[in-house]
Amino acid sequence: MNNQGPINALVLEREASVTEKVTEILKKRSYMIATTSKKEEALSLLKEGLYPLAIVGELAGSHSLFEFMREIIMTSPMTSVILITDLSKAEVHEKAEGYGILGHVSRAIQSEGLIPLLDGFEKIFKSLPQA
Repeated sequence: MNNQGPINALVLEREASVTEKVTEILKKRSYMIATTSKKEEALSLLKEGLYPLAIVGELAGSHSLFEFMREIIMTSPMTSVILITDLSKAEVHEKAEGYGILGHVSRAIQSEGLIPLLDGFEKIFKSLPQA
């Protein structure tokens, strides 16, 4: 992974089973993981700037995944985002265009969908100067 130690990831999802699947995959890759199911708590954590990766699904207190995605990016522009949604690739591309997300995975959270996105994120993360 990264010589600077584990990467902090924030999993934002209201459904516990989805959160568990994502955290299981991240733990196998030695990520340090924080989770929340509440929008305001998520934004507060992101303001601290400690999370280079956010995996974002449905949250309590958030009406639109894409509006919440926009709030995340406005709050923490250096955080890379992976969305959890069952929308089609075309719909996600159309609604997320211009926000620079890494991609999306279905709510079924299959590792073969998430792993290539994590590989891409880790490649980018390793190339950045570490503070």
